[in-house]
Order: sequence, then C-alpha cells, then structure tokens
Amino acid sequence: MGLLTSNEIKNLHNLYTLQIRYLLSTENQILKGLESMISHTTDLELKRAFETHENETEGYVNRLKIMIGEVNEGDVDDKKDPIITAFIGSGANIVTESEKGAVRDAGLLATAQKIEHYEIASYGAARNWAKSLSLDKHVALLQQTLDEEKHADEVLGAIAEKANISAAVA
Repeated sequence: MGLLTSNEIKNLHNLYTLQIRYLLSTENQILKGLESMISHTTDLELKRAFETHENETEGYVNRLKIMIGEVNEGDVDDKKDPIITAFIGSGANIVTESEKGAVRDAGLLATAQKIEHYEIASYGAARNWAKSLSLDKHVALLQQTLDEEKHADEVLGAIAEKANISAAVA
C-alpha cells in the first residue's frame, strides 16, 4: 500500500490510515502552536494547562507513530492537516491583534478549545474505524488519547469560566 494519495481512499483501511496520518500532523502542529501560546499567555493556570498538554501531546505523537507504522507498511509520515493549520493561524492572529493580558488569554483559550473539539471528533472517528477494522490495540490507544483530550477540554473550560470574567472587566 505505501503512502496514500488523495485518489487512493478505496476502503476503510485507507481512510483510517489517512486519518491517523492527519492526526499525527495535527499533534505535530499543536506542539509548535503550544510553544507560542505558552509564551503569550499571562494567566498562570492557563500557562500550566498548556504546558501539561504539551507534555501529553508528545505522548500522542509517539502513539500515533506506532499505529501508523503498523498500518502503513512501516512508513510513519504525517499528512498535513489544513484544518488544524487554520486553527493555529487563528491563535496567531489573536496574539498579533491583541495586547498581552486577559483578553488575549480568553482568545487563546477559545482557540485551544476549538482545537480540542476538533481532536475529540477526529480521535472518535479513528477509534470507531479501528474498532470496525478489528485493530484492538489501536482502539485502546485511541480511546486513551480521546479520554485525555476530553479531560484537557474540561480543564480549559474550567479555566475559561474564570478567564472570561477577567477579560470582561479588562
């Protein structure tokens, strides 16, 4: 099978392989985006949450590389995900178009939650496809990541409740 091109999605296995390659791109791009978000936020709780998620994301990259290698004849490349590129670009715009402080933090939080929701949907689809393909090890790894992404979203939501109040009075 080798590397897939856009005209090679002929079955669920191909679609699944493409999805986890997109997820690897997503996580790699998020790692770069988190570096910027960490350096541009002023809220210490948010900064810690971003740092924690950065460490978790490195684990997701490792899991995805294992899975991709198993279904893609040993090739562990990613496939550029244009959607996550747009989300990260949105976060970059918030940084350049706002001053450091509570309003910027609220914007970065919103960007991070958009990304989390996208990841939750993407990991959920991949897990379901892995289940249909009887890739039990992958199902377990994807479920673990999905649970961790949902937790990250909950943490961000709790921080947002406080941060948005600060932004409203800023």
